[in-house]
Amino acid sequence: MRLQTKLALFSAASKVIILLLLVLGLPTIVHKVALLNTDARLMQKEERMYQIIEKQGIESFITEGDAYGSYNLFREEFISLEEISSDRVVNNIENSLRKVDNEIVNYRVLSSTFDLGEKRYLLEIGRSLAAIENNSNTLQTYALYFLAAVVLLTVFTDLAFSKILLRPLTLIIKRLQRVEHPSAFTPKELNTSTDDFRYLNNTINQMMGQIQEAFQKEKEFIGNVSHELLTPVSILQTRLENLLSDPETPDSQLEKLVDNLRTLHRLKNIIQSLLLVSRIENEQYLRNESVDIVHLAEEVAEEIKERAEAREVCLKVELTGDYTLTKANQSLLFTMLFNVVNNAIKYNKPEGTITLKGQPLAKGYELAIIDTGVGIAQEQLPHIFSRFKRLHAPDGESHGLGLTIVRTIATFHHIDLSVQSTLGEGSTFLFRFP
Repeated sequence: MRLQTKLALFSAASKVIILLLLVLGLPTIVHKVALLNTDARLMQKEERMYQIIEKQGIESFITEGDAYGSYNLFREEFISLEEISSDRVVNNIENSLRKVDNEIVNYRVLSSTFDLGEKRYLLEIGRSLAAIENNSNTLQTYALYFLAAVVLLTVFTDLAFSKILLRPLTLIIKRLQRVEHPSAFTPKELNTSTDDFRYLNNTINQMMGQIQEAFQKEKEFIGNVSHELLTPVSILQTRLENLLSDPETPDSQLEKLVDNLRTLHRLKNIIQSLLLVSRIENEQYLRNESVDIVHLAEEVAEEIKERAEAREVCLKVELTGDYTLTKANQSLLFTMLFNVVNNAIKYNKPEGTITLKGQPLAKGYELAIIDTGVGIAQEQLPHIFSRFKRLHAPDGESHGLGLTIVRTIATFHHIDLSVQSTLGEGSTFLFRFP
């Protein structure tokens, strides 16, 4: 999972957790706020009521022995004023049940006693708890909508900010993803104000520069050494062949000469393979041909058919469709497929099969070389394309560069190559031509 996605998920998860905590505590908080607000309103009305009484007198509300009571239309609020005994004192705000029109209603009631003249009065101002609860639910609903909107807004804001913040890292990753070969990497400056990303980019540039230098020295060394070795090996091979054909050479030496020639032949093949890899990596081959992949695979099958028959291996060709690869080198592509099929023969079982199976894709062509051979252990799969890494061929002639050549040619033509194998059951080499 990408770092940007992780940051966005973490931000969203943390805000959702906070939102859930707020949602759980919101009813209590909103109810408490609603009660406090109601109490404040009741006290304001109490103050206004005292001002009216002071201005108009108590007689405008109650007469001797009577009491004053007033309810609004929906019985949501009431005000009552009555004379009480002088020894009674009530000053509080509490919930209280009242009977209104034969209906019991629960009110939040402010009770206050005051003295006027020689008499004591009780003032009560109430507000229906149902109305308070209704207002509380409305407030809670709007609060939830507001919190959800804030969470969504902050999540998208964090996502956009993290995208902007991590843009330099994204650029670095994209550059590395496009590098299929050390020589394809081009050092670039990173336009960022973040010191960590700038340090990372400079470190990668330096590291890739060192890798390119080491890789170039290795290629030059292999190419130069291979080229220099090829001449003396060819001279030795010619001399031994002359000795072998000389009638004066003792019979006792003939067998040794044959063994030496076989060794020189293997050494020459290794050197030629190294030279081939070196020349491909240095792009000394042209890609100026259009190659019919189906026809090429059929040519490879025809070329190697006799070798397969000699090893009692059945070679099948199942190719459908047509596909032409432009900007290619036919000789190198032939070598690539030939090496894979040749390996499939070497490592196959008696009466085994090799199938060349091809089919067109929406974009490109897919060619699979499937064998029923000894297979490759899973721990060996990552190393099969490395130089001089090989399985033991039955004929003892393999020198461990065949698959290296295959990978090098595939990379040179931008062909996607993958391998699947099961030990004891066989292997599948899958080529996806662009």
